[in-house]
Amino acid sequence: MPCLEIRGLTVDFGGIHALKEVSLSARTGQIVGLIGPNGAGKSTLLNCISGLTRPTEGEGRLDGTDLFSLSPHAISRLGVGRVFQHPEIMADMTVMDNLLIARNRFLKYGVLAELLGLPQVRRQEAESRFAAEQVLMRIGLPDIGGIHAGSLPYGHRKLLEVGRSLLLGATVLLLDEPVAGLNEHEIDRMATLLAELRTGGGLAVILVEHNMGLVSRLCDEVVVLDIGKVIARGTPTEVLNDPAVLLAYLGEG
Repeated sequence: MPCLEIRGLTVDFGGIHALKEVSLSARTGQIVGLIGPNGAGKSTLLNCISGLTRPTEGEGRLDGTDLFSLSPHAISRLGVGRVFQHPEIMADMTVMDNLLIARNRFLKYGVLAELLGLPQVRRQEAESRFAAEQVLMRIGLPDIGGIHAGSLPYGHRKLLEVGRSLLLGATVLLLDEPVAGLNEHEIDRMATLLAELRTGGGLAVILVEHNMGLVSRLCDEVVVLDIGKVIARGTPTEVLNDPAVLLAYLGEG
């Protein structure tokens, strides 16, 4: 069964169809590309999956659980991680502290236990730090835990956001233009990480991206939106040679 299923998703804003009967699915170990011109509805779709926008109609399920009846917080706890186009990090905190924030929901002690410094507190904090260190190694940044996040290069900030989603225990990762603003070396680094997550991370990935080279390199399936509707789906080769897709992007046949 697909890890994530979206069926007949419709979103209306004042009578305007931001999305119209959109369906897609993503399984564990699969990267599904979501492409289309600006204003096609891609971010609206991610907002619905992550609970930031309530759909007008349609179904969204993660391993059978109804997503659209849940709050963003509950959806996150269910295993949906969101990486925004512009990194949302705590610039005045260290990289390690940015990561440890994601571990807070796994801590099972109260304020009194923390004040007393009980063994369970020390054990759980050590476990959280170890998990964060493992994630830093996984994203290729093992030695930056003590650096203030605000001093990181832009590409490292995006990697940090992916790492934070991993620490949250994400099983579905929503990526909104993860290589926008990156140079070729940073793009290659992100692509390598995403390929590794697909094969060994136990993740289903929805990738919104305008970089067609990255889409072709990574995606198992591509869904194309235009003016809120799905106009094509298939392999990257099939989609990128579809006349309707060329028309949507280039405005000509």
